[in-house]
Amino acid sequence: MNIIKYILFSCFSIGLFTSCGTTFNNAKNADSNIQKLELGMTKIEVIAIMGKTYKRLEVKQTAEGYQETLGYEDLQDGLYRFKLLDGKLQEWDYLQPDRCKEKHSDN
Repeated sequence: MNIIKYILFSCFSIGLFTSCGTTFNNAKNADSNIQKLELGMTKIEVIAIMGKTYKRLEVKQTAEGYQETLGYEDLQDGLYRFKLLDGKLQEWDYLQPDRCKEKHSDN
């Protein structure tokens, strides 16, 4: 019975470390990967470059077409935001973390 617990714990640990490692690597590489993107790329091409650990921030149907916004975090708690229209990259920007709160909380 102890051997089964050991095997299950080992499998769980490997899965946990593998998934966390992927997220960390995507965040670590976000700044360099962003340089590889071009407007007009498909969603699949963006994910292939930036990684699969994105967040869907917004999805809506408009008169212009199907709009979707994806977000990728970096190691400084910033967020790269990608806006797609009908599955093609239209624009991207970077939202910097708000570090002013720490300075103003002392007042």
